[in-house]
Amino acid sequence: MASLLASFRAVPKLALALAGCASPPFAPPRPAPGFPIVTSGYFNLADGARLPYRLYPAQGEVKAVALALHGYTDSRDGWEMLAGYLNPRGIEIYAPDISSFGATANRGHWPGTPVLVREAREEAVQLRRLYPHTPLYIMGESMGGAIGLLLGASAAPPPVDGYVLSAPAVWGGPAMGPVLKSSLRVAEFFAPGKRLTGQAVHVRASDNEAALIAFGNDPLTLHAPSIRDIAGLVELMGKAQLACARFNQRALILYGGHDELIPPGAMRACWRAIPAAAPVTLAYYPPDYHLIPRDLERAVPDADILAFLSHRGLPSAAPSEATIFMATMDDSPR
Repeated sequence: MASLLASFRAVPKLALALAGCASPPFAPPRPAPGFPIVTSGYFNLADGARLPYRLYPAQGEVKAVALALHGYTDSRDGWEMLAGYLNPRGIEIYAPDISSFGATANRGHWPGTPVLVREAREEAVQLRRLYPHTPLYIMGESMGGAIGLLLGASAAPPPVDGYVLSAPAVWGGPAMGPVLKSSLRVAEFFAPGKRLTGQAVHVRASDNEAALIAFGNDPLTLHAPSIRDIAGLVELMGKAQLACARFNQRALILYGGHDELIPPGAMRACWRAIPAAAPVTLAYYPPDYHLIPRDLERAVPDADILAFLSHRGLPSAAPSEATIFMATMDDSPR
């Protein structure tokens, strides 16, 4: 996840001096010592995609089910820590690898925003058929949160009872500065296959070093995405930013005060655009970073997520903190 923002910052230099060679395709991931690849089943979709998922089963009675959409370069394994908290409390989680990531057949090849949204909607429909009488939610982190925003704002929202969107990726459109957008367009034109590692720039995605090391060592994690893929992500984020004004679903949207990937101005722009009457709970956590469910301070947002899924009020002060955050006026795009 940290390589995402680092890669963006590398784009202007690439636009001036491109080395130009496309990298070979990504090889299929293979298990590594301490990192098994857990596949519980597959979502077989109408477009021919066969997306593997990991089931994090609830213990005891299933009180709610969540379709969990991971972030950019991440995989089905990104929900392991949150599942460790929610599963004993009756929350069942289906976490698929999103197309282009994890162990999908098109690993490393961005499919486009319409495909990502359509496939997620179809997965939700399949889960609704499997659990017709159980509350069903879409959970999304970062890129997955952006997909969730687009689903909820669409003309045909999926048949779910609500959304939990953690640090949704809305750094696009008017929330992204013109210099960065122009540099990205130039870089994409001259070297769309150039892969960026982000090693020159260090961004702290979480204060949980153990979780970051595990993320980096997971064989399902996608390293060194191409400029074409990052351009696709920017397009997705721009569409998600615009979707905020049409999002009118029951939702909990979380954001951390130390998020170094999604700028505060971008999140404020999204939150302010959400219709005033929308049943959305905004939650701001000053100590947290981008990967909120993996941070050392995750206990407070975890409890809030559980309360939302259980149709209870949030036990923390995060909504009040969100009001204070919204009142801040520093919204200059980066």
